[in-house]
Amino acid sequence: MSFDAAGRAAVLRLCWIVSFLIAVVAGGMAHARTLEDVRQSGEIRVGVNPNFPPMSSYGDDNRLAGFDVDVARRIADALGVKLTLVPTEAAQRVPFLVSGRIDMSMGALTITPERQALIDFTIPLHSEAMGVITTDRVKAERWEDLNRPDITLVNMRGNQSVSVLQEKLPLPRRLLVDGNADTIRAIAQGRADALIENTDFFLGFTRNYPEVKWRVLPDPIFAAWCGIGVAKGNASLQAELDRVLHALHKDGSIAAMWRNHYAADMSVPVGEEQIAPALRDRPAATQAESSGYAFDFSGVIGQIPYLLGGAAISLQIAFLAFIIGASIGLGGAMALLYAAGPVRSFVSGYVTLFTNTPALVQIFLIYYALPDAGIKLGSFTAVVIGLTLNAGAYLTEIIRAGVASVRPAELEAASVLGLHRRDVMTHVIVPHVLRTVYRPLANFFIVLVLGSSMAALFGVEELTGRAINVSTTSLRTIETFAVAGLIYIALTLIASAALAWFGRTFFRVRTGA
Repeated sequence: MSFDAAGRAAVLRLCWIVSFLIAVVAGGMAHARTLEDVRQSGEIRVGVNPNFPPMSSYGDDNRLAGFDVDVARRIADALGVKLTLVPTEAAQRVPFLVSGRIDMSMGALTITPERQALIDFTIPLHSEAMGVITTDRVKAERWEDLNRPDITLVNMRGNQSVSVLQEKLPLPRRLLVDGNADTIRAIAQGRADALIENTDFFLGFTRNYPEVKWRVLPDPIFAAWCGIGVAKGNASLQAELDRVLHALHKDGSIAAMWRNHYAADMSVPVGEEQIAPALRDRPAATQAESSGYAFDFSGVIGQIPYLLGGAAISLQIAFLAFIIGASIGLGGAMALLYAAGPVRSFVSGYVTLFTNTPALVQIFLIYYALPDAGIKLGSFTAVVIGLTLNAGAYLTEIIRAGVASVRPAELEAASVLGLHRRDVMTHVIVPHVLRTVYRPLANFFIVLVLGSSMAALFGVEELTGRAINVSTTSLRTIETFAVAGLIYIALTLIASAALAWFGRTFFRVRTGA
């Protein structure tokens, strides 16, 4: 196949994939279930954060419990339906509503204009007062003292405070993680200096690190209100939830549940002055209802340069892991074929260990466990090391198979011709091995490009990490990841075409008819 033909085929594949993605996204949008739908089904699906004590978390009996769970149970009882709890992380709260996976979303969902453009809210359920959790390592007496470049602030993707703090504290570095517990762990391990969030929500995690001297700075930065999210335009369910919550506020049930789980009163209680404006100008529940979601790529298109910068970091991770991993693989292959027993056994154990455990688990251990042993690695370094060790194990087997595929007859012929060992290696073994392993190696590089997306879980802002940042800021998750997916497709098609050309040109590797 010529390069032009390969290019045309790649373009056709890209066009087909784009059409397929558009069809899937457009056809996969689910309509919101109205109040009548919920009652007819006999169940209400409620999204709660499974790692957010005491709001909601798994107990010793492996069941979700907490303030949000208690409120959700009271709502289900009032509606006369069964409660189904759906684990929903912070960054998933709005997307799960938009896609119809849940009927209502909890998890300290702050009411903001950006979110109100995509979903609707009930009256406030509770307040949140943003404060600072830090340690005695940090010299700061007020939150303004943190506005300096030597400070690293940690927070969770999807939290409203992330964008607010970029305005109030523009100088510190940012570390974004995906779990509530990870924020406190990052501070305890020295990866971050402070967390600015509702201190009531996060102080419980500090008990896991009693050796750290924790402190909370005085004076909250700002206060906000959290409600229950429902799909846009779902007026009947919104009105019924308003009615139930209003009753629970008036009889003191919500305040009592809060005290039960937090052992203190709400910092800023919800009163009629917050409830009355929320109820004003509600749409009529009798009007035609729909999910109300409208695709809007305008905000995402403007972020394409930012996403492409993340794609460059993805390629950098994949390239480093591949080059170093291939070096490990070459050494490992030679050891398995020619080394003495102890060395062969060590390499065999390494290959067995790293090919039989997920790369994600390996990176988790490197990133989170090593600091407890006094070895603290940056997120980028930890990801590269983890992927490199994983790649080295797989490439050991690929290269070993290539070397072993050299037929004895070829070596015997070279010996008969009187070739020196160096000439045998240069003209017989290496060309044969390269032609044999080139395509598996090229395919493995593509796997590493896609596998680099795991780095987002550790705060690395590669393509997936930046897509998560864009989606949590714009709340356009579908549009953002559709664009990110197309960038990944373009990366892999371009890389595949370049590798195919390189193989044909330098190693005479046939890539097709």
